[in-house]
Parts: sequence; C-alpha cells; structure tokens
Amino acid sequence: MPASKQLFWIYVAAVLAVVVILAAFAAALFIYQRHNLRLHRSYAKKLLDAHEEERAWVAREVHDDALQRVAILQHELSEWDTAEIPVGGPGRASARVEALRSELQDLGEMLRRVAHRLHPAIIDQAGLVPALAQLASDVSRSSGIDVETDLQDDGRSEQLSRERALMLYRIAQEGLRNVARHSGAKRARISARAQNGDIAVSIQDFGHGFETTDPSRSKGLGLISMAERTRLAEGRFEIWSRPGEGTTVRASVPIKG
Repeated sequence: MPASKQLFWIYVAAVLAVVVILAAFAAALFIYQRHNLRLHRSYAKKLLDAHEEERAWVAREVHDDALQRVAILQHELSEWDTAEIPVGGPGRASARVEALRSELQDLGEMLRRVAHRLHPAIIDQAGLVPALAQLASDVSRSSGIDVETDLQDDGRSEQLSRERALMLYRIAQEGLRNVARHSGAKRARISARAQNGDIAVSIQDFGHGFETTDPSRSKGLGLISMAERTRLAEGRFEIWSRPGEGTTVRASVPIKG
C-alpha cells in the first residue's frame, strides 16, 4: 500500500478514535448529569417533605395543645369573673389558683420549645457551646435518652460566624433527632472542640448501628441534610457506624473564612 494511503487510513483511524473518545466522554457526562439531577430531585423532595413535616409539627403544637390550653384558661377565668370565691371556699380557690399557675407554666414551656425549635435564640445570646449544652438537656428531658456532653471550649468557637454556628447547631439537632428516632439508644454523647483552625461537633450514640454501605440508611434525609449543611459551610462531614456498635457523625467547619 502506498505511503500516502497508509497515512490517510492512519489519519482516519485517529479521527475515529477521537470521535469515539469524545462520544464516550459525552455519554458519561450525560449519565453523570442525569444521575446528579435525580439525586438533587430526590433530595429536594425529601427536603420539602421535611419542611412540611416541620410545619405540621408546629401547627399541631399550637392548635392541638396551646390553643386548647388557652381555651381552658379562658373558661377558668370566666368562672372566676362570675364569683369572687369559687364553690368550695378559700381552700378550693387556692387549689384552682395553683392549677392555673401550673397550667400557665406548662404552656410557657411548650411555647418556649416551639420558639427554640424555630430559632435557637441562645446562639445569639450566649454562643454555640452553651446552645449545644441546652440542646443536650432538652433532648434528654423530652426523649428520655441520657445525652452526655463533652464540650471543650477555649473561646475559639466565639469566633465562628453566626451562620456557621447555627449550621453546626442544626447538624447537632438533626443528629440527636436521628438518635431518638432510629438508634434505639438509651445513651448518647455530644462533643465539640477546636482543632487545627476548625470547630468539630460530634454526635455519638450507643444504639443499633448500621452498615454505612446500605443506601437506604446512609442516604436518609437526616444524614443528607447534615452533609449538605456541612458542605455549605465549607466543612467536612464524616460518619462511622457498624451493626451493634452504634453510630458517630462528625461535622467540622473552618472557624474563619
């Protein structure tokens, strides 16, 4: 075969190889983008469902609990308005006053929980570490889980921006919510410490644990939400778990940046 024809076929083969490589690259990119789009759609749907669940929780707390308690208090006060001393004499009056005081205290505590869940004002007032200590106490009281704290604060957490402090708080909140819902644990621990220019927050439970390779568990909304919050704060999210050995999640974000 003449040299010119050999060069021609070599050129054709090279062009075809480039075309095949480009086509394979385009196909791989298309598959990746389609997969990524499915993941984003799935996450968006789960996020919307979670927001709706949160709104429903607030509505239930306000409508089914707070408003009913207000109605009871209004009824009690209307009875007091029609009689200076209720039937039963002063002793009965004293008991009713104490009952009203207790009801008002419970109502105030319930409204505080709702307000705190919507926005933890303690972060603005005292900072991340006191907010995490309060969170541990609240979860222990509401869930019955013994939440230990290991909050080593050398003052560097105060250098966090409000946005990053709030993100770490929400990650801890979601982590403890997962512990209460899924772990079966009776004991958990929340830790915070400054390391190498980062603030790291960890949630450890001593419950069932799971295989991190199981997509139905490792891609649950709670873990996705925590990972996404960490990414938005330019941080790193890690999870360790094994069946029967509990679970630990850790989020670390830069103090500055």
